[in-house]
Amino acid sequence: MKKKLIQLVFLILPFLCSAQEYIDLFSINYGKSQNTTFENSVVTTNIATFQTNIILPIVLNEKYIAITGVNFSSYNLQLFPNSANNHLYSTNLRAGLGIKHSEHWSGIYLFLPKVASDYINLSSKDIYVGGLAVLKYKRNENFGYGMGLYGSSEAYGISLVPIITFYYHSPNKRFEMNFFLPNDADINYSLTDKTKLGVDFLGHGNSYKVTTDNVRSNYVENNSIDLSSYVQRSVLDKKLLLRLKLGYSLNEFRIYPVDQKLDLQILALKFGDNRTRLFEDKSNTFLLKMEAIYRFDLTTLKK
Repeated sequence: MKKKLIQLVFLILPFLCSAQEYIDLFSINYGKSQNTTFENSVVTTNIATFQTNIILPIVLNEKYIAITGVNFSSYNLQLFPNSANNHLYSTNLRAGLGIKHSEHWSGIYLFLPKVASDYINLSSKDIYVGGLAVLKYKRNENFGYGMGLYGSSEAYGISLVPIITFYYHSPNKRFEMNFFLPNDADINYSLTDKTKLGVDFLGHGNSYKVTTDNVRSNYVENNSIDLSSYVQRSVLDKKLLLRLKLGYSLNEFRIYPVDQKLDLQILALKFGDNRTRLFEDKSNTFLLKMEAIYRFDLTTLKK
């Protein structure tokens, strides 16, 4: 029975990663930026962020695996000087398939609906539909790469994002690079069996309709980049990873009338953008973040 279980667990590997031998089933993090001033203002503000992510892979057979999960994130910040704090929320569902096409090639195909707004007077207009398709090539146990496309409807229109993935783990297992661009990148080095030092990059892009005087009159277009260094300590037989991050955050929150949209956005390229920007909050500041990850290490099953 145990042997069959191990065989099933290893079927998960080609679908969720390029070459790495682990799965992050659960993660949670909280961060807060240093006080910063609004652009062209003496008013100060800070940004609090929270995010949690759950992935539940279900093996169907040797070729197919169902991938389910949910991601929840929130921002707490002032969007305007001298205003009360706004709360921006996003709940993303994840449902799809991983397909093992051959010994080296695998693909992930996901349906990604989400609900994003200030969650005041929620309606069907706060629901957005997206999808992701990534094709990955696993050259060997230490190296893999891939490419794909993410698309989603947003409050401002349709957004398309080309995806490039890359993974490398040194033969001695101390040095690791894991890229899922343009969304995130991680480079780390193991000082000891339980301690790592690393640097990472995390890009955010989302839109939220907001309520003013009980009316949905505007939406926020958020683009943020977090650049961090971190120290990681593993506990509970290296299943739980605890990270303390210190870095710099580039935050951009642009506010537009709810009835103004662009034709198409591909990465930072905007087509048919004739919108009138009502306000822009650029809050670039230092950040401190705490993160916990539950990691299932597949290499332990080989022993």
